Amino acid sequence: MRRNDTGTPKKKTRRAAGQMVASAVMALAIAVGGFGTTALLASQPAGLTVEPSALLWEGESNAAHSTKKDDKKEAPKPSKTDSASSEAESTAASAAQPAAPSQNETEAPAVSEAPAAPAEETAASPAAPEAAPADPMMGSIEELEQENNFPSLQQETEALAAEDPLSAPVEQAAEAQPEAGAETNSEEAALPVKTEEGTILLTPEEIRAALDAGTLDESSIDPACLTDENGLLSWLWNLLFGRSDKDDSGSSTPAPVYSGWRTVGGKTYYYDQYTNQPVKGIQSIDNKLYYFDANGVQQNATFGIDVSKYQSSIDWEQVKTAGVKFVIIRIGYRGYGSGALVLDPMFEQHFTNARNAGLKVGVYFFSQAVNEEEAREEAMGCAYVLNGRKLDYPIYFDTEASGGKNGRADGLGVEDRTKCAIAFCEEVKAQGYKPGVYASTLWFRQRVDLSRLTGYSIWNAHYGVASSPISCDMWQGSCTARIPGYGGQIDVNISYVG
Repeated sequence: MRRNDTGTPKKKTRRAAGQMVASAVMALAIAVGGFGTTALLASQPAGLTVEPSALLWEGESNAAHSTKKDDKKEAPKPSKTDSASSEAESTAASAAQPAAPSQNETEAPAVSEAPAAPAEETAASPAAPEAAPADPMMGSIEELEQENNFPSLQQETEALAAEDPLSAPVEQAAEAQPEAGAETNSEEAALPVKTEEGTILLTPEEIRAALDAGTLDESSIDPACLTDENGLLSWLWNLLFGRSDKDDSGSSTPAPVYSGWRTVGGKTYYYDQYTNQPVKGIQSIDNKLYYFDANGVQQNATFGIDVSKYQSSIDWEQVKTAGVKFVIIRIGYRGYGSGALVLDPMFEQHFTNARNAGLKVGVYFFSQAVNEEEAREEAMGCAYVLNGRKLDYPIYFDTEASGGKNGRADGLGVEDRTKCAIAFCEEVKAQGYKPGVYASTLWFRQRVDLSRLTGYSIWNAHYGVASSPISCDMWQGSCTARIPGYGGQIDVNISYVG
């Protein structure tokens, strides 16, 4: 009992002293941070005070893997320099409390100075994500090009356009001069030579024989020269002087004259109005494309055209109505002088418009590669421009004479040119596309080794005949066709693979 009596005054004394100290501390806290801040601190559970510098270190370590939204969620209140004054005062008050020091701090001054530095650093940190790429794991386009060693095709300039190997085809002599070092045979030597006027007179039979032998380039032959009776001239002669034939009895009987469409025995023909003979090959009749075999019989075919910047105004809907199902678009070329890789300036427009019209699409690149490395570079440039876009037809390696007199690849031998074609095609395959090679019959027979290219799609150019003289997937049978949707002459092809 005595113990309780004597202990009570001491407890009261200690309580009174504690209340005085608490009142002094509370008055100091209110004076420094305000009543609202003091109440907020008083409501916080003990042990939750965290050093701001520790939060900043954690945010920095994960910056490359977090989005802007994540950065905002992780940032502590002290990091915002434009926050309300009450928050700044709260930080100061928390630094003044001796009861909750940071575990990493050993000296009191470090605790009081810590909020200042993180506040400046975190204030600058939001600007970094804005300057960085959308995907932090990706570099810039230039860095990706350098890393992957993907060449890009340059935009065409006036100087580069002057090196376009398709711009000004060289006039080729009718006897097709062999390249330097190439062997000649007796058949070539026996061909007629130029007259003093610089011309050569050949019969249609001689022209066909020369084309089939590969000693004439079909691009130099006018289809009218291959008609049996010299076309319009023969028609005029017959009109003026008449023509009659005799039957076995010796009596004169007029030869039957046909013009236009005619069906005999279930087979359809179209007779030329000048020669009165069935037409053959690819023809444009009544604004539609048709194909007639070697006997003049109409056959079904899948028609396509090939275009470049030189066909700049095309109504694709009209072209489609004319019977065109696909288009092969020039994606670019290598300058025949400098060797620069150039993007065809009409490629993107042609590609988009042809797709929108519902046509199937393939591309070709006019090569001037002089070695396998350059050929692979051309193929990679095509893949870079396509950027994963789907194609219905192959990427073709176009090998032919350049428009310049001394094109950098014109003098290649058969072995080197074949290696370039193979290197291009293999790189196209590596990029996920189907490869092919385009050339004329002459070049397939004399300028490359066709037997080594049979694993790729073959696109052959041969005009004025009823069909391609070599096996191919696609035949370019006319370069002078006229169809609705384009005002000039245009190349027309037949695909044998759909």
